[in-house]
Amino acid sequence: MKKRILLFTAVLGMCYLVFSSHRTGPAAVGYDCTGAETAGTFGNVTGCGPSHCHSSSATTGIGVSIELDSAGVPTTHYKGGMTYTVKITGTPGSATSNVLYGFQLNALTGSASSTNNVNAGTWASTGLPANTHIAAPRATLTQLTTMEHSDTIRMTGTSFTESFTWTAPVTGTGVISFWGAANFVNGSGTADPGDLWNTNHVVINEWSTLSVSTVANNISLKAFPNPVSNNLSLQMDNTQAGTYTLQAFDMKGRVITTENIEVNGTSHTSNINTSNWLPGTYQVVVGKDGFNKVIPVIKL
Repeated sequence: MKKRILLFTAVLGMCYLVFSSHRTGPAAVGYDCTGAETAGTFGNVTGCGPSHCHSSSATTGIGVSIELDSAGVPTTHYKGGMTYTVKITGTPGSATSNVLYGFQLNALTGSASSTNNVNAGTWASTGLPANTHIAAPRATLTQLTTMEHSDTIRMTGTSFTESFTWTAPVTGTGVISFWGAANFVNGSGTADPGDLWNTNHVVINEWSTLSVSTVANNISLKAFPNPVSNNLSLQMDNTQAGTYTLQAFDMKGRVITTENIEVNGTSHTSNINTSNWLPGTYQVVVGKDGFNKVIPVIKL
């Protein structure tokens, strides 16, 4: 019995030490929990599993989403060398009593873990959110640079969002992916199965290797009827898949309408309600990744 008590005490001590070290970020001590480095000799544990003294499997109710933003607009493509904002959002689901959270976020060349994982792009090391840091790869343990918490962070609402500046890799890199993990803990002071986690990743395609000016010149816009009364159809041809912004400006430069358009092929048609527009001339602007295409529209 005494040996069992000693063994139990030793296990609790090990868990406490691991938990304490992970309060400052698992990557800082050599663990990538996102699932990006599960292949090959590195074999990092996905999530915060049993070796980390947390629940042994992911909780489906824990939400993890990752978003790539270009000038505040979500996008599914990147342009080589361009700077973006990457956001990771976690929601605790039913674990609303778990008042603290931790996270990890990294970028991987390719869409899946491999034996030779390569960082996709670079993360800015300055201007980081409070209680976060950038963890460099650790020899024989991790290959990827990871953004993560530097201490457990207290929830202030029903979810958390952390944002980081990321510069895309060189043109021609091809498909990349962002990988993230979120861990919601109950703040009991000990590591226990009540500390829940989940992971997610998103695949991002590279924008065409054509120059931005070439892409912009190739896209054609048609607005009809023009002049318009109440409903305007805007047809886009020779497009590439991705998220576009659509804005309409009056002649004083005021924004009359703005929305995001998700284009899935080489053409797309959007309908714009113009019933509230005053009579006059407007500029309808379609933009993506730094280029804009403009077409004038007359409202009757």
